[in-house]
Amino acid sequence: MKSEYYTSVIRIKGSEHHAMVPVKSDQPIDRSHFIEISKVLSRIYVGVPLDRGDIICSNILNTGVNIIVTKSIES
Repeated sequence: MKSEYYTSVIRIKGSEHHAMVPVKSDQPIDRSHFIEISKVLSRIYVGVPLDRGDIICSNILNTGVNIIVTKSIES
């Protein structure tokens, strides 16, 4: 199977200016996991402040891959 970086957005709670923040996997992951990862992340809300590189979900689906924030968001 082909591996590539997973990218998406996650909803934010507590920010007046932002509703979502972009996220990505910290290493390539098999594309067969993308739908399940999307399902997991769709249930997550994160609070502010967020710094670029913060881990949102560690070891997602027991793959050893972390999902990290790619944009800093102030409160």
